[in-house]
Amino acid sequence: MSELDSEVTPTVQTLSMVKKHKIGLFLHDGTKYRRVKKSQTLTLSMNPTETEYDYIADENPTTEVDSYKPSIDQDLTMYKGSDDYEMIFPYFYERRTGSDAHVKCLVVFMHEPAADGGYKAWETESVISVQDLNAVDKKLNFKVLFGGTITNGKVTMNAGEPTFTADSE
Repeated sequence: MSELDSEVTPTVQTLSMVKKHKIGLFLHDGTKYRRVKKSQTLTLSMNPTETEYDYIADENPTTEVDSYKPSIDQDLTMYKGSDDYEMIFPYFYERRTGSDAHVKCLVVFMHEPAADGGYKAWETESVISVQDLNAVDKKLNFKVLFGGTITNGKVTMNAGEPTFTADSE
């Protein structure tokens, strides 16, 4: 019997929808990480830098991805007293710039288990760039602009508080 004639057991892949609450954005307030909760969007834009090469041997150009500069736009619904509002409002009110606008950022992919427990995560230095306060819609809009190097790692959660551990190289 040839290999082609042998019985093949089909592999069944289980699909599960990635839910919005399974991707967590945390910002460090100087003491601990606080989760951004009162936003209705979480779009992580990768903002690739690309270079096009038109090689003489190819009919069409080739595009290569050189790097990424991720950012996250947030539309924070303003609830006085909520951790996320209380953390972001001073960036707006004080019009923070330079090093005063820097904050550590943690993105936790709670739908992606890490090999040795916890969840896959990124940690990076970032800048809070406040865009606008829309009083009618009750929104304080800001961007989280990733800066420098993104460290891959894992997060374990203890009573809702994340602990980040960088991947070993």
